Amino acid sequence: MAADVKELQELVERERSAEETIRKAKEQAQVIVETARENAGSILQASNSDQKLEELKQAKLREIAQKKTEMDKEHRRKISALEATAQENSEKAIIYITEQTLRVDN
Repeated sequence: MAADVKELQELVERERSAEETIRKAKEQAQVIVETARENAGSILQASNSDQKLEELKQAKLREIAQKKTEMDKEHRRKISALEATAQENSEKAIIYITEQTLRVDN
């Protein structure tokens, strides 16, 4: 029985030691999380105010605007080509219908 009590005391002591280790690990983890949050905040703040980032944003916006203009020009060119083809086909259709009408009348 004395051995059982001693064994229980050892188990209780191990449990206390483990709880203390867990508590310290949680505290360290909390410190790490807080430090990481502070660092992330600093990085975000620095990147928002970073002149290079702003220059990159402006360059990208200019590139997008230029591509949009190019696409608009290309679409206008294609629409004009389609309208010309439609006009030509319409004229051909009128001529064909007129010829066929005149042929039937004769």
